[in-house]
Amino acid sequence: MKKVILSLVVMFCMAGLVSASINVDVYSGHTTVGGGAPYSGLVGTFTSPDILFATSTGFAWHPFGLSDFGAELTGCLSVASDATYSFTLASDDGSLLFIDGILVVDNGGPHPPATVSSSAILTAGLHSFKVQFFEDFGGPSGVDLYLPSGVTYAECPVPEPATIVVWSLLGAIGLAYGWWRRRTG
Repeated sequence: MKKVILSLVVMFCMAGLVSASINVDVYSGHTTVGGGAPYSGLVGTFTSPDILFATSTGFAWHPFGLSDFGAELTGCLSVASDATYSFTLASDDGSLLFIDGILVVDNGGPHPPATVSSSAILTAGLHSFKVQFFEDFGGPSGVDLYLPSGVTYAECPVPEPATIVVWSLLGAIGLAYGWWRRRTG
């Protein structure tokens, strides 16, 4: 599955299709485990050029005026070269960093402002990431993701409608062919 997703990312990059920066979905419902997922009650969505919501607000980040909330932040990272990279999450309350679907930094659960770092071996190129975050119990709130040297936020590939139509058509043709082969033996 991971290879299929990576192939799709590469294919869309080669087609030159891109979208906006980091997507931030904010929810009214969350758990107090890990980074707060699963979430419920989408309140709103916005984009950001980075993840520095603790630093920029002095740990007083309350999007859409919410005192308790969950947030899922998604985007892409551009990695300069194959290497081991150290990522840091600072948050109050819990936060988790996933790169290509793999948990890299666990700063989860309810806690006061805390910073946790961990490393991942990454290849050069684009990688998807997700930060899960929740704020509960009032008080300080925010999350920061500090990127290591050689890693930057990048535009994520998004298929154009024409590309979606072509791939959907190819998929339909493949399904029809499979159905026909089963029927005709």
